[in-house]
Amino acid sequence: MNLNERDFEKLFKDNFLAITIYIKKIIKDSDNAKDIAHRSFIKIWEKRDSLPENSNLKALVYRIAHNLSINFIRDNKKFTDDEMLPMFESENSDTDNDLIASELEATIVNTINSLPEKSRRVFILSRFEKLTNIKISEKLGISIKTVEAHITSALKVLRSKVLKE
Repeated sequence: MNLNERDFEKLFKDNFLAITIYIKKIIKDSDNAKDIAHRSFIKIWEKRDSLPENSNLKALVYRIAHNLSINFIRDNKKFTDDEMLPMFESENSDTDNDLIASELEATIVNTINSLPEKSRRVFILSRFEKLTNIKISEKLGISIKTVEAHITSALKVLRSKVLKE
């Protein structure tokens, strides 16, 4: 497979966040999860000329990330061998569930970040900071109806993106 820079960049942009979240769930360390995610993509890039045609690059990046995560745990002895083995020896069902959860979380984060600034701000205040609509309207100096409209709009966008993908 001859992977060009533009296709590689798209692969990276579309999957980096989800892969980082996936790795973080395995190793429980944000900084090292980002490092492992980067190394996973670097390995794909380095092997680009020797990859078989029709390779599922997304699956390959996840497999590399998974293996690098296990190596990280082993090399850093964060867990005893007895604690680590059952977690990774189970067949792919847990891995598949983690992958789906990571992709969903990444889709939600990306969708929230893509909202218009006012809608994003209102949505974050409502859903993550747990402010009431009245408190949000006072804090931002907008009417309660405007707050409700921003929340409704944000939820509509979230539903369409999450259910579509």
